[in-house]
Amino acid sequence: MKTTLLATMLVTAATAWCAKPFVIPELRDWSDNADAGSFELTEDTRIVIPEDACDALARYAQTFADDLGLPLVREASGFWHTVTFTAESAEPGDILLRVVPDDNANPEAYTLTAGKSGIVIQAPTPLGAFWGTRTILQVFADQGNTFPGGEAKDWPEYAKRGFMFDCGRKPFALETLRQLADICSYYKMNELQLHLSDNYIWLHRYAEWYPEQIKTPADLLTYEPSAGGFRLESETHPKLTSTDISYTKAEFKALVDEAKAKGVDIIPELDVPGHALQMVRVRPDLMYKGSVGGKHDMERAAMLDLSNPETLPFVQSIYDEYIDEGVFPNDVVHIGTDEYYGDNESYRKFADAFCKHILSKGKTPRMWGSLSYKRGKTPVDSKGVQMNIWSMGWQNPVEATKAGFEIMNTLDIWMYIVPSGNGSVGGYGDDLNTQWVYDNWTPVTFPKTKPEDLDRSKVLGGSWAMWNDNAFLTDPGLCAEDLLPRIQKNCATVAQKTWATANTRGYKAFLAQVQSQAKALDAEEPQPWEMTFTVTVPEGEDKPLMLATGPETDLYAVSPVNGNVGFRREGAQYTFDCKLPKGKPVQLTFHSEKHKTWIVVDGKKIEGNPVREYYAKTCKFFTLAKPTTVLK
Repeated sequence: MKTTLLATMLVTAATAWCAKPFVIPELRDWSDNADAGSFELTEDTRIVIPEDACDALARYAQTFADDLGLPLVREASGFWHTVTFTAESAEPGDILLRVVPDDNANPEAYTLTAGKSGIVIQAPTPLGAFWGTRTILQVFADQGNTFPGGEAKDWPEYAKRGFMFDCGRKPFALETLRQLADICSYYKMNELQLHLSDNYIWLHRYAEWYPEQIKTPADLLTYEPSAGGFRLESETHPKLTSTDISYTKAEFKALVDEAKAKGVDIIPELDVPGHALQMVRVRPDLMYKGSVGGKHDMERAAMLDLSNPETLPFVQSIYDEYIDEGVFPNDVVHIGTDEYYGDNESYRKFADAFCKHILSKGKTPRMWGSLSYKRGKTPVDSKGVQMNIWSMGWQNPVEATKAGFEIMNTLDIWMYIVPSGNGSVGGYGDDLNTQWVYDNWTPVTFPKTKPEDLDRSKVLGGSWAMWNDNAFLTDPGLCAEDLLPRIQKNCATVAQKTWATANTRGYKAFLAQVQSQAKALDAEEPQPWEMTFTVTVPEGEDKPLMLATGPETDLYAVSPVNGNVGFRREGAQYTFDCKLPKGKPVQLTFHSEKHKTWIVVDGKKIEGNPVREYYAKTCKFFTLAKPTTVLK
């Protein structure tokens, strides 16, 4: 997260201290205190916690101190009585965080009291105190490093406030996942679900595109590049792991730990027993043997055979590797279970057994609700199991809560996007209809369903989902920089509707506030850039020659694919119709702006879009993140 608060010190004398601070999600309760004056951030401000503060509070406080570039100190209990918020002549003070346990309070609540003499955040838990620091960050950014005198009492309406991101189908650098955790944290969203494995959703198209090579589902299991993705390193089943972009177990552990320090739980998901092409590639003997019907028979390549007694132990072994080694340390583990077209009773038996297995490992299983569609006699025990309501056809929310499942509202018609670049909004569109969500949606909003028909005690909260179905054969080429602006906007909107639910400001003002926060979250629209190199390609055979590198991008004077000028993005190589001469110095300039990247060689622009090494004809957008390190 970008932090420029102390670097710029944009303190303004005209701060409207009497106004309720504009925070997303909106503060639940605010009381002015004009007599206390306004707090002003200075280079002498400190972040202070009690000398006996627990480790969790100390870690959250360190995150906050790092955000502001301030020192973190511990003080004895007597120090806490020096901030009175009454004396106009009080010296500028510190920002104090403390925990006062209260079993009757919302565990994520906090009280924030501010005045010239300091700011005090008091909460029943360390996490509640941390959410108070997110309020401070937003107000400082909005009001020029000042905070108006007054008191905020704030708490979430719902316990679970989340975002689901599909990086299984479409690969993203680890740095992008860190940015997502930053965005969630900024808006007090406490869950980031990472959909880590999946496959192309329209597998029958492979047979249409490549009729000579792909005639049966089994042909998909050996065709390269694979139509599936599995983003985690596996030592138990090494062939599971994607070869374009994947995360080592150590990297993923570190990501989970970093997100935790920002108040965000990473919810990992490996989808089974459908959407499982990479798993079937490892165990082709476990491919579903029944009929799916017509052209969709190709879907069998991504469906596990639940009648085979070896399937459940195989799936358990995959999850056990990550649970037992602490790669999935958080409480909730998502097991998928959506869109399986095999036998209902086998499906229900598998879902029940696998949920019980996850519970036996000390974790809470969460699943995509599918039991209304997959009706049958086999019981699926709801005890300790959570469920995303994602489709009214697959899972009725009233049935789910009456059966005892805890639910999250992630309903597709309102809360799903499938980025394409075509500008459509609404369920499965290019973006959410955030104005509709802002004005109408809450976690108990379902079509033809009265909120009172739900067991409200079972409604955990809500989330939205970015599905990257437009990948593999039909990936238009949108990259992380293209997607982050809509992710920020959508997270802010869903955070508002799961934390505060009610709105006192109109959508236009809300959206303007979101847009003003984009720079701090590295979520601005892609910015133009250029990089120029003087390059002499050595004589001899074409050896790859990289010029610059970064988390998202590498630039090549000589691409490893065909020796042309090119770049790497999302694990794939792109090349221009240009090969540099050997043994002769050349000036090469890379230019990039939103949806377009081109090169200039010795003052001449090379015409034509870059070509992706696979499925080239589907790629339409060529935004490129600027590399961070020049190598030559």
